[in-house]
Amino acid sequence: MTNIQMIALDMDNTLLLPNKTLSEKNTRVLKKLHQNGKKIVLTTGRPFPNVKNFITQLGLNQPNDHVILFNGGLIKNIHTDQNILDKHFIIADVTDIFNVIANLNLSIDIVSPDSVFSIKDFGQSHYVDLVGQLIPYFESTLSQLPPDLTFNKFVVCADESELDYLETVLQHTPLLTQNLSFVRSRRMLLEFVPHGVNKSTALSTLLAHFSLTPENLMAFGDEENDFAMLKLAKVSVAMDNAIPSIKQVATHSTKSNQQDGVAVFLEKYFD
Repeated sequence: MTNIQMIALDMDNTLLLPNKTLSEKNTRVLKKLHQNGKKIVLTTGRPFPNVKNFITQLGLNQPNDHVILFNGGLIKNIHTDQNILDKHFIIADVTDIFNVIANLNLSIDIVSPDSVFSIKDFGQSHYVDLVGQLIPYFESTLSQLPPDLTFNKFVVCADESELDYLETVLQHTPLLTQNLSFVRSRRMLLEFVPHGVNKSTALSTLLAHFSLTPENLMAFGDEENDFAMLKLAKVSVAMDNAIPSIKQVATHSTKSNQQDGVAVFLEKYFD
């Protein structure tokens, strides 16, 4: 008899179709499990405005419904709008690393809970093309931003080879990265969050909130930023379109996001 009480779902290239929509089959299966008492937790790098529509579609509006945002930097109770975890930066925390990134001629976008700021000092960003404009998007110079602005992540959107090189540079300058963590959420997107933030630590916090353990957790993912949560979960599921390291760490696999892999696995697992 399964003891899975919580189902954690990465969104892009896992739960969502390639066109960034929720399929009818995934919606139906998840709504049924939720109605049967399972905790359905969207666990994403996205900010809340880019998740809200999907929460509505899935009917995740009960008093104990939560969402994990910013790769684990923020846990929000959807019903009350209260945060039970909020890890963030201010500009002074990231000035040195911004200078390194700028010297490599790469763009930077700052993502706060309710806005994205593309930093004009660092050139044109393509991040908005990647995430869409569900969240207010501003172009701003660094000096125009309020010094007390709090933000849960910043991102560098660039070619895969440019991000490979940036990661190599950062790995050789540990002093620069002692107060933050960085991880790929897609091959062309490198995300920076406060030190120690990841989907696993956030899920551990949420599990403890409900007096649950990783034995009660199932997780689905496809990318590097899903690695820690898949390692944590008793049942971890890699999408067919997942990168190799995710397939290696997962206990199970399923069809691709294009083929409703989440619903296919859940229907079989919960019969």
